[in-house]
Amino acid sequence: MPRQLFKTALALSGGGSRALAHLGALDEIVKHRVQLDLITGTSMGAIIGGLYAYYQDLPTVTDKLRNFLESELFIKTLALATENEAEDTSENLVSRFLGLFRKGIYYTHSMVRSTLVSEELYLEVMSRLIPDDPIEGLPIPFAAVALDIVNGEEIVLRRGSLRRAVSASVAIPGILPGVRYDGRCLVDGGWIDNLPATPAIAMGAHFVIGIDASSQVGQLGPLPNSALDTLHRCNDITRMHLSQERGACADALLVPHLGHLYWADFSRVESCIEAGHEVVRKNIGRIRRKRKLRRMMTLNGSVYPGRAPGWRRPLIFY
Repeated sequence: MPRQLFKTALALSGGGSRALAHLGALDEIVKHRVQLDLITGTSMGAIIGGLYAYYQDLPTVTDKLRNFLESELFIKTLALATENEAEDTSENLVSRFLGLFRKGIYYTHSMVRSTLVSEELYLEVMSRLIPDDPIEGLPIPFAAVALDIVNGEEIVLRRGSLRRAVSASVAIPGILPGVRYDGRCLVDGGWIDNLPATPAIAMGAHFVIGIDASSQVGQLGPLPNSALDTLHRCNDITRMHLSQERGACADALLVPHLGHLYWADFSRVESCIEAGHEVVRKNIGRIRRKRKLRRMMTLNGSVYPGRAPGWRRPLIFY
């Protein structure tokens, strides 16, 4: 059988509960028989992408996630991560921290512990959810993106333990403990590359479908009415524009309509999944046309990467 030259990648963003839209998007992509040759993911996108690369079966992945989200272990961990601040509906985690500072809760806890969720509990959570098999043995090539919190480098994990790689990509700074990896301390990749299209290209993809489930600037709400709110609004905007810049490298960028869904609201699984279904259904024609054009431009994958050099930026691969 001839070797497949032209490669299509799926890049999945973070976004907490919003990223459950990836389940619906993946389902539609599979139904429309768009072959996926590799997957990259950040944060929640790394969880869903890693599980699909492992099982290659959406119903299995979806059932596993549903059961996990309903478990006492997850509910306990989420309560610690959010400090039960349900009345604060900010979607950005930095906003959550600033809200906690206002009430004095986070300041008090940060004086006695380095993260809101202990390393032991985090290990138990990830052991329940993610298999501990080597990434290089997965049926679909996969990579998870993390941030080296010491030197600010973007780390792309495509070898070694799947569980460890996903744990690093999900480790929200200050909430979940960082993961030690080859002398580095790795945390949530959403702080450096929330939609990892560039790592997918660097791994050999000629065509990248990006699913961005993170919040958009237009969803930030009314004008801030305090100095502190203005400060973290500007931080929100900076991160959102960084996410847009990273996602611009995707050949087909899809943004599910999720409204103002709060990142930790896992009660709306069905609506998130349906949003993923809907965005792919509406764009499948565009995906096919762009994919066909990219196949022609790359001479069916003989020319790599078949792009202007501007997409490149420093990445550290493991």
